[in-house]
Amino acid sequence: MMSYAEEAERSKKQMRKAQNPSIKVSLSVFRVVCFVIWILMSMSMANKTTYGSGAEISVGAVVIFTGAGSDAAALRKLVEAFEGERLCVSQVELPHRTGKTAAIKKVRTAIADLASSCGAQGDRIAVVAERDAADAAILGARSEWRVKAFTLFSGRLSAEAKTLLSKWRDNPTLCVVDSSDKTALRDLTDVYFSSGHSDSDIKVLDDGGSGLASIKSDPSIAGFVAQWVGRGLASVGRAQEVTFLTEDGWKIFGNLLLPDLKDDDRNGKSPGVVLLHSGRSDRFVFADMERLLVRAGFAVLNIDWRGRGKSINLGRYFDLSKEVRAQGGNDAKAAIDYLANQPGVDAGRIGLVGIIHGAEYAVRGSIGDARVKALALLTGYIPINDRESSYLTSGDVHVLYVSCTGHKQVTEAMRKLYAATPDKLTRMVVYEGGAIGYQLFELDEKFEPMIVEWLKEGLRQ
Repeated sequence: MMSYAEEAERSKKQMRKAQNPSIKVSLSVFRVVCFVIWILMSMSMANKTTYGSGAEISVGAVVIFTGAGSDAAALRKLVEAFEGERLCVSQVELPHRTGKTAAIKKVRTAIADLASSCGAQGDRIAVVAERDAADAAILGARSEWRVKAFTLFSGRLSAEAKTLLSKWRDNPTLCVVDSSDKTALRDLTDVYFSSGHSDSDIKVLDDGGSGLASIKSDPSIAGFVAQWVGRGLASVGRAQEVTFLTEDGWKIFGNLLLPDLKDDDRNGKSPGVVLLHSGRSDRFVFADMERLLVRAGFAVLNIDWRGRGKSINLGRYFDLSKEVRAQGGNDAKAAIDYLANQPGVDAGRIGLVGIIHGAEYAVRGSIGDARVKALALLTGYIPINDRESSYLTSGDVHVLYVSCTGHKQVTEAMRKLYAATPDKLTRMVVYEGGAIGYQLFELDEKFEPMIVEWLKEGLRQ
């Protein structure tokens, strides 16, 4: 949107262009036009203010939804705290009299506008809302992939909004509420205890007031909230869908996630991890692990390998011949090359995680590649030749073997490989039952974090 000065200058030029020798536009007329423009611009910006969208902003963006009569001084204090965390900030008023449908639409528009105005920072947005505005803010953000976190001040929520937050496992929620506000305390306590995110938190105040007014009674709350949001958005990393070609012509689609680098990272670069799903799934089976890895400082490339997901330019997996399927190692190899060549990625510290056929491709795509330092093989993998066995037992690569007692042949093969490996970081984990790969993600909530911790250890050197 043009500034007042830019609009005035444009109007001035247009009037000059329209002039002829018999018509002169007086200065007073020009002033009237400028005044009208100012009025129109003020109307278009009513209930909406954007702060801090300059080039110095580099972490993410925040949209604050307030109710009518929100405390202006507290709001400004909160905005200043967010700007101190290098966040682009927008504020939108959602009056209580606004209908639910209209309010949700306004929320979606505000998020889209903020994403557009903040440029690269608009790929990750935190939604902050108070009191009755919180319900519409949550429902309106439902389909917005850019939204990565919520902060609710004395939020009053419908059952629909609370259910949505409980299912939004990738997004943490910070709840701020006064103990005297029984309705909001009940709703936000429900949200906190149903959240599946480890970073979700609740701050219960005494005599703090309702909504943003709590900041007025305790100014430190603004800094606490801003730091929580800043940490959360910084941990998300930059995400985009990418494509690349294998040596045998497959167009591979994947999610590329790059962490926000910190000064204490080794050489200013991050280790990389390639994720390879099983034959009956696609890249989205690693949705949670993507988040865990990038938060831990890894660059991540999570792909749909040949014939699965969107990587179907040469056919669908179950229609392919055994010979074509067996060349899936080319997909892993191309993924390693692509990830290793990304800015900020330490090409000498690459790891792979594979499930069943994905584990096969991980091994075959990395044999002889000194850049690869760690392999996590999740159920279903048995070497097909001595070359694979020698590679895994050489000690040149750290290996995490995961199997289940119900898969006796696979478990026995992995035990032999593990026993023959001199490497001290190689591990073996055996679960009871007959689960395969990604099913373990649901059965054991500690499984994915365990893999991440092992990769941190294996790619530290």
